[in-house]
Amino acid sequence: MGNRLMLRIHAAAAMTALFLSPQLYAQVPAAPAAPAVPTAPPALVYKDGVIKVGSELKQTRGRVTDLDKGDNGCYLTLRNEKNNEFIEVGLFPICMLKPPLKGKQVELTYAIETIQAGDCYGDPKCKRTETIAVVTAVKIVE
Repeated sequence: MGNRLMLRIHAAAAMTALFLSPQLYAQVPAAPAAPAVPTAPPALVYKDGVIKVGSELKQTRGRVTDLDKGDNGCYLTLRNEKNNEFIEVGLFPICMLKPPLKGKQVELTYAIETIQAGDCYGDPKCKRTETIAVVTAVKIVE
């Protein structure tokens, strides 16, 4: 029985030395690199004031009528030159820009981003996401 105990102690010591040895770490092959996240192609101009981002057509100009901080972004309500209302999701910092955007004529810049899914309702434990075109920058044009 004593020999078995000594054998287990020696085996445990050998395993500890094996895992703690820096020379052996250097010999362990590195994990394969994670696949690169494909980047979205640049937005294409569809017609004046409208671009194609991913598979969506997005308006690039409008007058901001409202800003609302939502669960997964800044919701911008705008009116285009034909006075049609449209709503876009933007990055959170857009809601806090100075000077305030409400009432301003703006140009929007979009990118494909992954955000928390809308059906998570802001729950930090929810891990569902969606990939959509979001407003990443706003430029006041008047």
